[in-house]
Amino acid sequence: MPRPNIALLYVGGSIGMKMNQKTGRIEPIESLIEIHRFLPELQREVALKFFSLTNVGSSEVMPEHWAEVARTIESIYDEFDGFVVVHGTNTMSYTAAALSFALQGLSKPIVMTGAILPINDIAGDGRMNLIYAIRTAQLDIAEVCVVLGPQALRGTRIKKVDQSLFRTFDTPSMAPLAQFNSRVHLSPERMVRRKRTMHCHPHFDDNVVLITLHPGMSATYLDAILAARPHGIVLRTFGPGMIPKNLFPWIKKVAHADIPLLITSQALRGKVDLSRYRKQMAFEKLGVISGKNMTYECAIVKLMWALKQSKNLRRIRMLMEENLAGELDP
Repeated sequence: MPRPNIALLYVGGSIGMKMNQKTGRIEPIESLIEIHRFLPELQREVALKFFSLTNVGSSEVMPEHWAEVARTIESIYDEFDGFVVVHGTNTMSYTAAALSFALQGLSKPIVMTGAILPINDIAGDGRMNLIYAIRTAQLDIAEVCVVLGPQALRGTRIKKVDQSLFRTFDTPSMAPLAQFNSRVHLSPERMVRRKRTMHCHPHFDDNVVLITLHPGMSATYLDAILAARPHGIVLRTFGPGMIPKNLFPWIKKVAHADIPLLITSQALRGKVDLSRYRKQMAFEKLGVISGKNMTYECAIVKLMWALKQSKNLRRIRMLMEENLAGELDP
């Protein structure tokens, strides 16, 4: 029986580093081929092919890197049974969301993984994470997911919750797609492999701002942001989408400027409901977009993507409130 063909795309992060035993410093590995030495048993299980796209720390990842990963996967899509993207953990939630919207109609898994410690650290998480990621790339899953440890999480729902070897990421609003124990447990909520036509739309508008409300926030500060003419705004509000009355005039200014305004909740498991309270109902009339239960990381990436799909405000609103990649509850 032929071994599954898995593509490993390297973007950067701690997993591609190693500890120099002489100097005690953390340094980049000289070649991706070095990873082979840490996965000898896995070579008999799968046929791995390495693609080195760039080598940046995750805090340096930009939308152009998202586009490069998406285009690379598109160009080799038919050659492989699954894909593993090696990436730093700090911005992994943004990249996972970006790939989920850029690559739709998947029939294979795209698995993101990384590490807190270098791969040659004997007590580190790099080798373990790679093994679980490569095994996830062989499962009956057809979506972007994140694997750090023995579970696969939906890419549009993840949040980095700890700088920990054991629970770096979580999806507060849903269970894992897969869990590795004595056997693999697959969630019925996962998207499964079947014949689909994959479409690649890897374009993002980075002129989008994220604002987190706090008690006493000045409208003057918000006016300064509006004067910078962003193409879209994500507003992290209180509870189910509550905004203090003194900021209502600013909401109207945003609407009159024809700038898409998306509202999300600051609560970890919050869900925006613009019809729950009387004073919120005015927002819908102004064209404010409900982020429902999207994470703010996913919300801002989705808005960046949607702004490149259409210039029509009504169409943008429809895209944002539609469940495209499992990012929100229907």
